[in-house]
Amino acid sequence: MLATASERQAGELTADMCVIEIKGEQHYFLRGHVEIPVIDVPGDVFSWSAWVSLSQESMQKIADHWDDPARASLPPVFGWLCNELPYDHSTISIPTHVHNRDPGVVPYIQLDPSVDHPLVKEQETGISLHRLAEINNAVMG
Repeated sequence: MLATASERQAGELTADMCVIEIKGEQHYFLRGHVEIPVIDVPGDVFSWSAWVSLSQESMQKIADHWDDPARASLPPVFGWLCNELPYDHSTISIPTHVHNRDPGVVPYIQLDPSVDHPLVKEQETGISLHRLAEINNAVMG
């Protein structure tokens, strides 16, 4: 699903949320972090900043509680990963659960552990510093 230039111009975009109409249908996106433990540095994580698509109901619930100090207590919502990250297999449409955190903290994107994908495996088991360097090279060239 690609938006035209005029559809992108008419959409609403902030650093954390996006609402855009594509071919007459509203789409809702939220930015979060796919966090991957770095096993060589206990307690450290590598984060992909990524967008997930949400239902209108889920987006409305999050928007209604965005500044609520109790936002982190909301149950996670279902979404679909919407970024193509540098993996051999597409990362588009990996199912997710988005966990809200305290105001000012980017939501946590938990990938569906039943999906057979290297990104999902990395989130579950962590990555080495060597793998982190490979990712850096893939992104930075």
